[in-house]
Amino acid sequence: MRHLIVPSVETQHWVDLCTKEKWLVNGSGVISLTDGLKGIPLNDDAPNEEDTVWKNNQHLDVEGTPTKPKHWTELLDHGLFLRFEELWPKSYEIVGDVLIVRIEPEVSEHQNQIAQAMLDMMPNVRIICADFGVEGEFRVRKLAPILSRDGQMTTKTKVKENGLQILTDPSSVYYSARLSTERINNLAALKKLRQKLNRPIILGDPYAGVGPALGNLIIENELCSEVHAGDLNPAAFSLLQNNLENFSIKANKSTKILTYLEDGRDWQTDQTRRGIFDALLVNIPHSSIEHLPLLMPLMKRDSITLIRGWAIIDRFQQSDVDGQIIKMIESVGGEVSNFHSKEIKGFSSSKIFIVFESEQKFQ
Repeated sequence: MRHLIVPSVETQHWVDLCTKEKWLVNGSGVISLTDGLKGIPLNDDAPNEEDTVWKNNQHLDVEGTPTKPKHWTELLDHGLFLRFEELWPKSYEIVGDVLIVRIEPEVSEHQNQIAQAMLDMMPNVRIICADFGVEGEFRVRKLAPILSRDGQMTTKTKVKENGLQILTDPSSVYYSARLSTERINNLAALKKLRQKLNRPIILGDPYAGVGPALGNLIIENELCSEVHAGDLNPAAFSLLQNNLENFSIKANKSTKILTYLEDGRDWQTDQTRRGIFDALLVNIPHSSIEHLPLLMPLMKRDSITLIRGWAIIDRFQQSDVDGQIIKMIESVGGEVSNFHSKEIKGFSSSKIFIVFESEQKFQ
């Protein structure tokens, strides 16, 4: 490989020049030579040694030293990369061993090259999927598998969270690792409630998804005597049952677990679930406030209860929403003793994602 031979002190100057002119060999680094000299790898586009640009610095054919790429785009054909330099994906998301990436239409014909470069760059990724946005009743991503390391195109995967393994599938269910801190906060809040009640609690999670909020609550010693969990999405419900079984095995104790494939708003129609819950998790962010009135009949009477929920609301209406929730609870006989909410993250330019927590006693 042809190298430009320069004094060590001039290396950065020549590297900057060759980078600017796109004369460097992709994937090869500067090598050290004897007598304080350095060798800079040149590609076929670089001028010959006789060109005055080199200021009489020699060119020599020496074996280059490969450098580890810092970004997956460095593994693309260099000419192809330059052709679409501003259109390559700038970000992606990894769920378990599934990488999800949005690909611009202008480079979609090169999706196999993109996927192969990503697989080569990230050994822990098994499959690359194109993301076509959220769709359908259950607000799940429309994914198209592009390339798999093992030839298997399934998007079912396991994620590790707070010491537990959770089975999920980003093509058919909603799961967000960004709420893992909130799930730890659930544990802290329920432990406080358990201490106040001086007994294990009965917990309901009508919108459980695949159950990421429940693992640490089930395995916590003497926290829950019963856990009721459900979801309307059949794909999520199947994974939920699998995960709850695994959580129970890990807990090695006999917490009673019941599951329901139904809309959370319909829980109140089952008389065996009315008035039994010490704590309720309400995680259906686009509809939590709307669903709350239909969940109130589930709460235990004449005892302290806890509701923790998540909602997407207008950015400047948080205090109004707080008042709305408190009024809902009071309208059905609840006496709120402690209420607070906080913004977790921005959702859009006009909306925010909040968590709210209410402690009350229903008469």
